[in-house]
Amino acid sequence: MTSVPQIEDDVPPDSPLTTKEGWAAFVRHTPQPPTPLTPRQLAAYPPRQQAAHEQLRRDYHADLPLVNTPTIQKVIATGRLLVQLNRRQISARRGIVISGASGTGKTTALTQFGRAHELATRKRHPDDKTRIPVIYATVPPAATSRMLAVEFARFLGLEFTSRYNLTDVTNAVCSLAAHTHVDLVLVDEIHSAPRGAEKPCGRRDPPPVIAVTG
Repeated sequence: MTSVPQIEDDVPPDSPLTTKEGWAAFVRHTPQPPTPLTPRQLAAYPPRQQAAHEQLRRDYHADLPLVNTPTIQKVIATGRLLVQLNRRQISARRGIVISGASGTGKTTALTQFGRAHELATRKRHPDDKTRIPVIYATVPPAATSRMLAVEFARFLGLEFTSRYNLTDVTNAVCSLAAHTHVDLVLVDEIHSAPRGAEKPCGRRDPPPVIAVTG
């Protein structure tokens, strides 16, 4: 008889995309369809397992692979070009801002580009387990420069108390980003960032920033 996974009573919450663990899970994730069952096979299961199978079906259909739309293709192509142009740049880092009406798929395009970039990078460096190709952060509402820096730190797993100032946080983030070969920074809700929030890391090859606004 085909087995159906049991429903867990205490499922831990998923890590958000704004942590390196959550982002890594997003990059690795590929939807897998549940094992198809005939009506007779399904009827042979007790109600709890029938409910588990139905939930698997719902989860799969809610997580179908995305269509590679022209917008996503354009973002990926432009983003890859910017990554190449940004290599060995000391200043004048090239970036891109994705804008548009709400609900038009800006965040989807942003995250799909980041996923494509990380998969390609890890394919080129399969043995480098310490590499973090992409940083993804969401700007909090009414954010200060320090709040934005802390969001980058949180993604990388760094923790700071209130006694650390903006320079302390920024230097730590930039140092770790350099050592882990970060080459792409994705920022969602960039319109919430304060003016003058960008603080250069002093890297020879600073990563491009791909941002979403609106």
